[in-house]
Amino acid sequence: MKQYRKKILIILGVLSLLVVVSGGYPLYRYLTYDRYKVWSIEVEPASHEFIADRQGLVISWKETKNSNGKRDRDEPVDYSLVIHGRRFIATESIRLIYESGDNRFDVKNLSWGEYWKIQVYDTSQDDLPRKEYDLLKAVADYDSSYFPVSSTYINFVTYNDQEYRKVVLQKTGGHDRKEVLFNMETGKLEDVPKELGVALENRYTYLFNRYTSLKNYYYNDDFIDNTTCLNLSQSVIEQSSDWLLREKYPKAYDLMSKEKGSLYFLTNETDVKLLSDIFSLLIPKDRDLFDNLTVYGEVTRDGKDHVVHSYEEFINVLKPKEELSNVR
Repeated sequence: MKQYRKKILIILGVLSLLVVVSGGYPLYRYLTYDRYKVWSIEVEPASHEFIADRQGLVISWKETKNSNGKRDRDEPVDYSLVIHGRRFIATESIRLIYESGDNRFDVKNLSWGEYWKIQVYDTSQDDLPRKEYDLLKAVADYDSSYFPVSSTYINFVTYNDQEYRKVVLQKTGGHDRKEVLFNMETGKLEDVPKELGVALENRYTYLFNRYTSLKNYYYNDDFIDNTTCLNLSQSVIEQSSDWLLREKYPKAYDLMSKEKGSLYFLTNETDVKLLSDIFSLLIPKDRDLFDNLTVYGEVTRDGKDHVVHSYEEFINVLKPKEELSNVR
């Protein structure tokens, strides 16, 4: 009788273990992935190098140990949700249980595990020290009757030498929206100054690769076209072995050509000299950037194409930088 009872207990124990195991994985999935309608990976620089007297910065990104992703932590990742200025570079990581724009989202009543974090790196120091800010807390401190909306609507803004990341807020329980500015130095939200008007990007950094004859060199079907950074497509990499960048900054070249690195233009304005200094590195080393360069009419003062042979000639035909920001 005792042996029979022992067998019954063993069978019941095995069945209980099977129930726990089979039910545990779905519970794990729910708690870690499936319950979140919006989520993103968390990244950090795997490696980086400044170029052109710190006018440019090449970064290869990798996932952090806290990331939601499933890939090898040391594997380089394509990461495009970067907002940056001359000094600060910001990334973000998100876990939210509501879809973007769902007005049930309430920053005063967050569900377990929800967050929206912004990581800010300081390019004024060689090692890019990092600070992390809680965007949901910043929103609650600013006005807890609002919640932040998807990153689709963000861009960089500069005002009074401060660098900002635009944030779109929506009324909890409603549909009214407003734009505010996240100060990348303080981690606080601020109103958009009346003098600024609309919080739009006011830099123009894709001058050479869109509106000169270099377009045919850089631009193709698989080119990654970002407005404030540059990523190299495979077809461009295949013709880059004689670039001046490879000779002067071999680490930066390897990051861009082998480690999915992005080149960030460290400026808060349309800086034509900075752009020319950097793009001079992204052509064959025996070639001058302005050697027989065609400048397209979209960016010239008289609206006509011009062939130039020097930086001075280029500047003379180019629209003022205030007008360049209107060219898209």
